[in-house]
Amino acid sequence: MGLARRGYDVAFTGRTHHEGDAARRPEAEALPELKLVTGSLDATLAEIEALGQRAVPLAVDLLDREQVLACGPAALDALGHIDVLCNNAIYVGPAGERLFLDTPADEIEKRLYGNVAAQLLMMQAIVRHMVERGSGVVGNVTSGAGYAKPPGRIGDGGWALTYGVSKAGFHRIVSQLLIEHERDGLRAYNLQPGAVATERVMAAGEKLEFVRRHAAPVEIVGDTIAHILTAPPGAFANGGNLQIQDIARELGTLPA
Repeated sequence: MGLARRGYDVAFTGRTHHEGDAARRPEAEALPELKLVTGSLDATLAEIEALGQRAVPLAVDLLDREQVLACGPAALDALGHIDVLCNNAIYVGPAGERLFLDTPADEIEKRLYGNVAAQLLMMQAIVRHMVERGSGVVGNVTSGAGYAKPPGRIGDGGWALTYGVSKAGFHRIVSQLLIEHERDGLRAYNLQPGAVATERVMAAGEKLEFVRRHAAPVEIVGDTIAHILTAPPGAFANGGNLQIQDIARELGTLPA
């Protein structure tokens, strides 16, 4: 919504077409909070249009290679050009909260594919478009799990090994992109949001209480990211690992 409030037309992705669809997915048995989570392509479309901007919903499953590859060209066809790309999707599977030795092989593969390979495949067409135009901004919503030591095991304040490894790979994209394309007018940032009170976090209750206790409202995090991605060149260090909650405090939108 932050981009739409700033006058941008927005193409956005998701798997949930209609409210309540998530509750009917097979993984909802292992992740019961999905039965309570709100949000859908329909609802996001309505919110963006209510702000007077064009909305382009794209149904994309991160594990579906053909959908991922089609996403960038579809957004470009619909919008004509893309100024800003924000990568925020991750794979959350039924074994995402298990210790490494308890994680099935296919779940390891899915998490690495969904959190790294799918992002690269989707980005390629859009980054090529930005390079050809001579300008563009990429924001990757990263995580401290990609570069910090966990405070404990998963369930005791830490995170799954597969999550940390996948986010570490994702965290490397920005610096590598700029080595190749900063001279082509590309700007790119790692956006570290800290703990965020997402719909899933709020619906999960005690299971994700360790996140909720320190979490910033999702609306403030999203608006701060939009502020960064639409700021003029030089406002933020190109290639920086930007701490979203610190910037929100500087803007006065998050209490100190």
